Amino acid sequence: MRDYTYIDGNRFNINNHFRSLRFDIDRLDINWMSAEKKPDFVRGYRVVDHQEGETYKLHAEDADNLLFSLAYIFNKEEYADFSNKVDIFLTEAVSSKNYLFAEFKLKNPPLEVVH
Repeated sequence: MRDYTYIDGNRFNINNHFRSLRFDIDRLDINWMSAEKKPDFVRGYRVVDHQEGETYKLHAEDADNLLFSLAYIFNKEEYADFSNKVDIFLTEAVSSKNYLFAEFKLKNPPLEVVH
């Protein structure tokens, strides 16, 4: 797998932060060596949904919320099956465009993995 991608003609370095059966979460940082001008998107996250074949770019507050939510889920003892819990959360987050876990937790029952 290559460690770069192009967005709007600019080269971005990819750093994979999380991979599950359904999702990849990659950190995208612009490679300023190849940038002609400053694009709208320079740094953030890309969420790839392999089941739906969709890719979502997050930056600013959405990227911060996603990172906070992943850290929160990872550090909670009651969420022992991290990969499945993140898949459940991200399935809802990408459809609602709300990447803050605290708001997800308020309107949804506890994360239960169904086998």
